[in-house]
Amino acid sequence: MQGKTDWESAETWQRVVASIIATGVKLDLKAMATAYGCTYDTLENRFRKIKKLAATLKEEVDNGERGDIAVPARIKSAPSTPRKPKTPRKDPLSAVANGRVSKASPSKKSGSGIKKEHVESNASSFAEEMDKMNMDSFVHDDYTFAGGNLFDGGM
Repeated sequence: MQGKTDWESAETWQRVVASIIATGVKLDLKAMATAYGCTYDTLENRFRKIKKLAATLKEEVDNGERGDIAVPARIKSAPSTPRKPKTPRKDPLSAVANGRVSKASPSKKSGSGIKKEHVESNASSFAEEMDKMNMDSFVHDDYTFAGGNLFDGGM
């Protein structure tokens, strides 16, 4: 089957399944029937035609009538820059001096990876808001105390 393949066709899918069977794959029709939701006999009946097609395909391959399909050559891209050889790992015991293992201290980068932002000062905005407020509602001039002295302990 050369040329374009109509993958929407039922015949195409029958030929695909037949080619799978022709390769020697054993089908468990009982398990397939359970998974598909039908009876064993239904699948066995349906697969008779496909098994005959598989036998025909296998015979054609064995006779040499099939198999000489030209596979398009894949184009390899130009080789990229060769990789650098890996540096060999250091032996951990070679770092031992005087019974202690020396470890390299981590390098500190300037800025520690923290992005700094410019923060604008809004100190004048609070004062401006206070000027806009009507403070008359907070002022009470008539503080009168009825009931005697506050600190004499009696009422």
